[in-house]
Amino acid sequence: MNEKRALPGNDISPKLPNYTVRGPEQPASVSPFRTTFASLSMHMRDRIRLLRFPDRDVAQILDIIRHAWPRGIQDTRVYDAANEVKLYGNPWSMSAWGAEKTEARRLLCQILHGLFDMGWILQASVDISKKEYDKDTLLFRYQQPPPPSCIWMSISFDKGDLLHLIDAPQDLGRLLVQAYGEKVQSYQFKGSVFEIKFRGNPWRADGTDTVQTRLILLTLLECLEQQGFSLYASIDQDNGPGGDSHSSEADTLVCNRQADWTPGAPIYHG
Repeated sequence: MNEKRALPGNDISPKLPNYTVRGPEQPASVSPFRTTFASLSMHMRDRIRLLRFPDRDVAQILDIIRHAWPRGIQDTRVYDAANEVKLYGNPWSMSAWGAEKTEARRLLCQILHGLFDMGWILQASVDISKKEYDKDTLLFRYQQPPPPSCIWMSISFDKGDLLHLIDAPQDLGRLLVQAYGEKVQSYQFKGSVFEIKFRGNPWRADGTDTVQTRLILLTLLECLEQQGFSLYASIDQDNGPGGDSHSSEADTLVCNRQADWTPGAPIYHG
């Protein structure tokens, strides 16, 4: 009778490797990561709605609006889950260029500025409505600590041929005039607003002129960066019907620059 014998050294069962992967252990005191979002939207001719901002921040936003909008707040109310602010005047209505349009752009810029300093950073401006006279909804993400302090300005494209720089450094206006060269018909300072009037109608261009309009925009961004500014937001804040209507409105550009920026220093976006 044949007997099978184990070979020497083979009497121990092989050990299999342990493939269980363990993540790094979290201290018991660390709370789960959480991101907080809130929104601001513009409605009708005179309303602002704030959604998911804490009550303490709503109170600060109301103070920002009171200081930035000379006509003041007419009323506030709870509107479903939102806090609604009704302003005196009609900041979102279409009108010829004038003091109220300047104030409306400054109002939006100051709100973004104030929220930025509070730690509410713009995530996106979104056109979420298909209503004829809709405006953008602004989505904010809460960040602590807040980013470094900045100085702010806004830019408006008006009529068919006007570019308005609101609260911008005078050097930026002069730089743009030089960069645009023969495209500029005239320019002037109007208090805190620098106005450039272009030849032709670049905001209502057809054919190959539409290419020149885009070149104007690219030159604008290049000059902004030379002055340390970054494009923070592009927002539809007017009641223009959009589409092919000649009465539709272009976006307002809101730009900022770190308060401690010096010429030649790098510019960090976002």
